[in-house]
Amino acid sequence: MLLTDNPIADADGDRYGFQGHADVLCAAISDTDDLPLTVGVFGPWGTGKSSFMKVCQDLLDEREIPTVWFNPWKYDQKDEIWHALIQSVLTEIALKLEERRKKGDLALRERMAGALDKVRRLSQAAAWLLARRAAGPLTAGVVTADDVAAAQTEFTQPGTETYLHVNRFEQDFKDVVDAYTDGGRLVLFIDDLDRCSPDAAITVLDSLKLFLGEGACVFVLAMDYQVVAEAAALRFHSEDPDEARGRQYLEKLIHFPYHLPGVSFETIVSHLQDKVTDSRLSRSRELWELIEVAFEANPRRVRRFVNGLNLTAMTLHRNLKDPPSLRLLLHMGTLLALRMKHPAFFTALQSDPGVWKRYDDAEFAKTELSGQDLVLATGNPGVRRLLAAVAHRRAGFEFPDPPTPTEIRLLTQVLTVTGGASNGGVAPVPVFSAQGAVGEGPGHDT
Repeated sequence: MLLTDNPIADADGDRYGFQGHADVLCAAISDTDDLPLTVGVFGPWGTGKSSFMKVCQDLLDEREIPTVWFNPWKYDQKDEIWHALIQSVLTEIALKLEERRKKGDLALRERMAGALDKVRRLSQAAAWLLARRAAGPLTAGVVTADDVAAAQTEFTQPGTETYLHVNRFEQDFKDVVDAYTDGGRLVLFIDDLDRCSPDAAITVLDSLKLFLGEGACVFVLAMDYQVVAEAAALRFHSEDPDEARGRQYLEKLIHFPYHLPGVSFETIVSHLQDKVTDSRLSRSRELWELIEVAFEANPRRVRRFVNGLNLTAMTLHRNLKDPPSLRLLLHMGTLLALRMKHPAFFTALQSDPGVWKRYDDAEFAKTELSGQDLVLATGNPGVRRLLAAVAHRRAGFEFPDPPTPTEIRLLTQVLTVTGGASNGGVAPVPVFSAQGAVGEGPGHDT
C-alpha cells in the first residue's frame, strides 16, 4: 500500500483534527469588515497547510462565500505566474457571472452584463501588461488575440501613463468582486508559496498588493514563513538571507498571521497505524518510538517513511527463504530513517557496518565517541539521539541488539532500491543468498 502526499479534498477527509481550528478562522474571515485582508497560514514543510486550507475552503463554501484556489508553483516564469493568478480569479468570476446573467430577470441580466464587460476589460489589461514583456498564448476562455490588440490600442494612447492603468484595474476589479459577491467577499487561497523561486514568490505577493488590493477580498496564503522571508531578503539583495528586511516585508503585507496548530503524534499514529502492512511492525511500540524521534509530528515525512517501510518489507518477504523476523524489520526501519534523515551516516554504514555497534556501546557506557566516529556524529546532528532511541539496552523497551555487518549490508542494499539511491543514480542490485536467506554478496568480507 502506497500513500500519497495529496492534501485532503474537503472537511470530510480531515484526518488531523483541523476542522475545529479552521472553523474559528473561517468565522473571523466571514465576520471582518476591514477588507481587503491578508491571512498568512504559517507552518514548516509537510505539516498539513494545504489540507488545513482545503478544510477552510469547504467550510466557507458551506457559508456560501465564494472562493478561488491558486497554485503558483505550477508556473515557472514570474510573468506567467502573475498572469495566471489574475486570470484564475477572473475566469472563475466570469463563469459565475454568466450563469447568473442567464438565470436572472432583466435588471439582473443588465447588471451582470455590465460586470462581464468589466471582467473582459480587466482581462485585456492583464493580457496587455503581460504582452509588454512576452507575447504568448493566453489562458482559455476569457481573453482572445483580438482582446490583446484592443487592449494595446486602448492602453497605449499618447499621454497615458502606467499608473493610470493600475488605478483603473483596481477600481474595475473592486466593482466586479462587488457584483460577483453581492456586496460580500471573495476568498482567494494561494497554496505552496514557499515552493516557488524567490522571484516568483515575491511576484505573487506584489501582485496582491498592486492589483487586487482594493476589492472586498481575503487572501489566504500558505507558506513556510522563514522560507518566504528569505526569498524576500534575496529579492531585496540583502547580504544575509535572514535579514530583517525580508521579515518586515511580510509583516507589512500580512495583516493576520495564523500559525498552523501542530498535529499530535498520537493523531498521526491513529491515522497511519493500519497503513503499515506488516502487522508485527504496526503494533510495535519500538517502531513508533523510532518514527517519533526521527520525524516528530510531521505528517508528510511520516507518510513517506511508511511508504518506504512497506515497500522494503514487501521486498524482504518476497526474497528471503523465511519470513523476515521482527528483529530484522525493526533494523530495516532504523536504517530507512537514517537514510531519509541522515544520508551521510547511512553511506558511512555501508562502508563501515561496525559504526552502529560502536555508537550503541558508547550510549550504554555513557562514553564519548572518538576518531572518525566523533567526526561522523559532529557532521550528522541527531544521529546519536536516533540511535539512542533504538538502543537495545534501553530500559523499558525491547529493541534488538545492533544488526550484524551481514544484515546491514543486505538491508542497505535493499533500501537504496526501495527508497531510491541517495545520489539519484542507479542503485546496486541487492544480493540474497541462493536459499533466499540473509547472506553476503560477492566480494564482501565476513
